[in-house]
Amino acid sequence: MQVDFLTSVISVGIMIALAVPGFILKRKNMLPDKAVAALVAVLIYVSQPFMTIDSFLEKDYQPQLLGGMGISFVLSLAFHVLVYFMAKAVFAFFPDKPRIKVTPDKTVLSGGGEILHNDEGNKLNDEDFAGGESSALSSNRDIAAEKRICVITSFMGNVGFMGIPVMKALFPQSPEMLIYTAVFILGFNIASWTLGVYTITGDKKHISLRKALLNPPTAALVVALPLFFFKSYIPSDVLTPLSSGIGYLSDMTLPLSMIILGIRLADIKFKVLFTDVKVYIVCLIKLVAAPLICFGIMYLLKLVFPALDKSIIVTAYIVIAMPSASLTLTFAEMFDGDRATAVKTTILTTLLSVITIPLLMLLCNFI
Repeated sequence: MQVDFLTSVISVGIMIALAVPGFILKRKNMLPDKAVAALVAVLIYVSQPFMTIDSFLEKDYQPQLLGGMGISFVLSLAFHVLVYFMAKAVFAFFPDKPRIKVTPDKTVLSGGGEILHNDEGNKLNDEDFAGGESSALSSNRDIAAEKRICVITSFMGNVGFMGIPVMKALFPQSPEMLIYTAVFILGFNIASWTLGVYTITGDKKHISLRKALLNPPTAALVVALPLFFFKSYIPSDVLTPLSSGIGYLSDMTLPLSMIILGIRLADIKFKVLFTDVKVYIVCLIKLVAAPLICFGIMYLLKLVFPALDKSIIVTAYIVIAMPSASLTLTFAEMFDGDRATAVKTTILTTLLSVITIPLLMLLCNFI
């Protein structure tokens, strides 16, 4: 399975460029305040489920695909758990309470030398501590909450909104990889609504297996599987227009998700993206360390089990390299988490993925 670097760069770059219209419309104040909420609803409940169904319609049923789907599900759970504990171990080295330093020009620094900013992106100075250190810290950020967001953004990837479109663009002749990606999403949902929710809340009562299993992507799988198994029994004069209609809604997913990203990008100051060392660490874990570790594991699996389908390995490897999931923003809003950090990590990992995904794909030639 040969992967062309230039094709990868162009494909991923074009995907990210789709965020530009949303960015411009928001900066020009041409969108209402609740535009993102409406677009997200269309994305979650309409386009993404139909994208999953469309993935299964592009491939004829073959018995060996069932085994591949099972392996993809197991790999999804295993890799999400592995990266979760890796991220948790890394961010355990950061203190929950920052050590404060004040420079001669009264700029406030963290113990690591990082310039501290308030929620508007402006530098703090010692006058911000007039009401005591605790008031200044609360106006700046809750470090413990920030660490929790960093953990979930390190292991929760954009496997749905970006994963399937990326696989479809880079491997148009391998529809089975779209099926494996759709199954991979099921493992992602289970990990997100258990480990992700527990991490951000610190309370097991918020863990919801019901939400992990009863959600739009899972519902789409329930609809897609019967169509997949019995597609050959559906008359072509019914299947063809049905597939076309589903495809129209499916094709909305990538541009819609990128437009939403552009709108969110327009709401923040660019300099805020580059002022937090923990965000860089999230990028390193999510975009580099996690996929490379997973690649190493799967490379060993291929040596031990030579019959293992290469498309399963490549799918899991590329999907795990996706940037941080927008679901982390939803969790931050639902459970009163650090939304600012969730926005920064989601946007920065997405922008950097233009570089990292094509570079990582070069390793696919060695499988």
